[in-house]
Formats: sequence, C-alpha cells, structure tokens
Amino acid sequence: MPTCVKGDLSIYQPSASKPWNALRVKHLYKRMGFGTNANVTKVVQTLTPSAIVDQILTEAMNAPLLEVPSWINLTEKDYESPEAIDINVRSMLRNWMKDILQQEVRGKFILFWHNHFVTRVESYYFPTYIYEYHKLLQTMSFGNFREFTYEMGKTPAMLFFLNGFQNTQFEPNENYARELFELFTLGQDNGYTQTDIVEASRALTGWNNMGDYGSPITFQEWGYDQGNKTIFGKTGSWDYDELHDILFEERREQIAQFICQKLYTHFVNPTPDKEIINGLAQTFLANNWELVPVYQQLFKSEHFFDEANINILVKSPYALYLNYLNDLDLSVTEKMEEGLMYFTGILGQELGTPIDVAGWQGNRAWIDTARITGRWRTLSWWSYDINNNSPEKLSQLVFQLTDNEFENDPALVVQKVIDHFIPRGIHTPEIYERALVIFKADVPQNYFDDGSWNISWDWVPWQMTLLLMYINRLPEYQLN
Repeated sequence: MPTCVKGDLSIYQPSASKPWNALRVKHLYKRMGFGTNANVTKVVQTLTPSAIVDQILTEAMNAPLLEVPSWINLTEKDYESPEAIDINVRSMLRNWMKDILQQEVRGKFILFWHNHFVTRVESYYFPTYIYEYHKLLQTMSFGNFREFTYEMGKTPAMLFFLNGFQNTQFEPNENYARELFELFTLGQDNGYTQTDIVEASRALTGWNNMGDYGSPITFQEWGYDQGNKTIFGKTGSWDYDELHDILFEERREQIAQFICQKLYTHFVNPTPDKEIINGLAQTFLANNWELVPVYQQLFKSEHFFDEANINILVKSPYALYLNYLNDLDLSVTEKMEEGLMYFTGILGQELGTPIDVAGWQGNRAWIDTARITGRWRTLSWWSYDINNNSPEKLSQLVFQLTDNEFENDPALVVQKVIDHFIPRGIHTPEIYERALVIFKADVPQNYFDDGSWNISWDWVPWQMTLLLMYINRLPEYQLN
C-alpha cells in the first residue's frame, strides 16, 4: 500500500488540510455512482459528507425495480420463432442499461455484483432468465450477502452457466461448487480442498426439474445425493441449505476478508490496505453479512476521502461515458442510448457478457492500444454530436464554472474546464498552455487581446468541443 495514503475508518471530518470541497464531492459521486453535475456538486458541499452518503444509499435502496415485462411467464414453446426470443433478450438488456442510466448508484453496485456473481447470457439465452438474474442483483446489492449467495445459486441463469442444472447424484458436476468457493465466497485456494469441492457439489445436487425451456427450475428429489458428505471436516447428509450454513459458519473470517477486499480494490484503491480491510470485515461479521453497514463505514471514512485515493482507478467503459455526460449535465437521448450499448460493448463491458467466470479484471485491464483509441474516438463522436444538437449545454457549463456570463479570460476558462473534468488538476503547465491554444481555435488573437471576446460568443460551443476532445485524450482523464 502506498505510504502516502492516510486515514482510518473513522468518519471523515472536514478540516483545513482535508476540506469538503468539489474535489471530494466528485470523488464520492464517481466512486459510488457515475459522477454528478456542477450544480449538485455545489449544493452537496452545504451538507455533511456522512449525511450525503446516507442519502445516496437510501435513494439507491428505495429505487423502483424494473417493471415486470409482459413476457415474464412465457416459455420457449410460447414463442413463434427464435427471432422472437432474440427480440425480448435484446429488449431486456436494453432495459438493464436504461436502469443503470436512471438509477446510477444502484447501477454501479449492480455492475459490481454482476462482475462478482458472473453469468453469461449466451449460456441461458432466454429473456425471463435474464430478468430474474437482474432482479436479484437489484434487490440484493444492498441486502444480506449470505442470502444473496444462497439465492444466486438457484437462479436459472447460474444453474445453466455453471452447470448446476446438470449436477445430479448420478453424474455430479463440480463447476458451481468450485466457483462458489473460489470466486464467490472464499477466494482462490483459501480454506478449502479439492475434496471439499467434490463433496459440496454433491450437496448442491437436486436442482434439476424444469418444464419447457424458460420455466422455473425447481428442486427434485431424484437428482439429489442423499449420502453423507464431509465438508470442512463436518460429516452429514448435507443439502443445499446446510452447505450454505456450514460455509458461512466455518469460513466466516475468510469470506468477510475476501468480500471486503474485493469491495475495497474496486471502489477505493487497487492496492489492498489490510488494516482497512480488517476493519470492514469485522463490521461485516458484526452485522451478520449485511452489506449496507460495510458500505456506510467505507464511504464515510477518513481513508476513503484521502486525496491519495482520488483519480487512481481507470474508468470502466460505463464510467467513462456516464461521467462525461454527468459532467456536462446532459440527459441521455435515444440516440445516445444506442451509442452507449454499442460503445461499451466494443470497449469490453457488454452487459451479460463478462469475459469469463472470473469477470472483467477492471482497472488497467480496461486499457490497451486498441481500446484507448476507441475511447478517444467515441468520446470525440459524442462531443461533435453534442455541439450539433445541444450547443447551449456547452455554453451553460462555461457560465456555471466561471460564475460570469461575460468572462473574457480564455486562460481562466480553460483552467476551470480542465479542473472540472479532471478534479485533481494537472501538474504540467504545458498541458494548460496547449489546451489554451486549442480552445482559442480560429478566433483572431486581437479579439482576446482587446477583451472583446467573451463566453457568450456564438463560437464558444465549438471552442468547448475542441477543448473537450483534447481533455478526453489526456491520460488523467482516463482515471476515476
């Protein structure tokens, strides 16, 4: 852990050395969600950080669920063709994306848990199963982790993806048992053996009953192995429920440490801080696996708000685009929705399609030579589109940032805009100098020299577009 990161899990108290300012407000909203606009940033500074964290979590927990689709009870035989199923699959994935846009904080946590309890749509390509999996993510991302794990293993999405549906007493399948330990609760090679996996897979048998494809999957005695199993040194005729009881009792410390470390490295810093993680794990255990107390402790902490934790994580594709739109205070149009579905996919974050059972690796894995140019080009396309369709938004942002409709100092404007999009600022003066040249564009220098240019000019949206295209390519802009 870098020694420059300070602070513990005590509640953050603003001070002269660590003020509650725009930098920390943006940090909070970008880590818990996908950022916010300049107006919210100013208003939030009048409230305490602790109160804001509670407000953010309460709103996310109380957000409405997706409307139940009309096709929820249809099975494969009720569809006229595979193409009809495909239409509803795509509709469900589109609705999932819209839910992220409408409930950004919950959407951020759903993406985290989707990447933890990974399933891939191609393994169970049916709209009802996607809806049920997504609904569980919606309802449990702020719930009880033990119940979350228990329910996830019974969803058709998971039963098909990790072969639980094929796991019977006659032909055991170890896939889900292995990932239950390795990826979902304990971590790789942490507190279990191959024998534990084999025996756990026997306890997980029985979820083999289904009518027509697309109908619920239920427990069936014929598939269940009723013999004795020895798991973590305990022997009995354990079933699905009892396996989870044993797991969460016998491996409490390992589970708490693993989950809290994963939360920490995703939301705070890619380098684990053992002391912070230990504290979170104890809170997790003391609250009987409830997630919200852990979230509260983490996001309210002195450690979380330390400046060394700000702008150090590479933005995911969703964070890249939604941060950008929030910074511009832009609503997402239907055209932008289409772009978002396509762009996030080509940059590697397609909903329902993590790269493998271990999920998207995140952080630096989001960047390679192809994807970095893809980020530049797609954001440039959006910048052009905004200039063509909502140029007034670009002018309004400049007014907000400068608090002056007649500001005529282009260097000040450039500094304010860069610092808005890159809150920690840039410590290389040449970057600001180059940005100023780009912002001035083709406006004759004498207009700046005599003070006749100001931010109310008709040229300003285009100047902002050029500046944004430059900012979007800076390495610092790729960080969250």
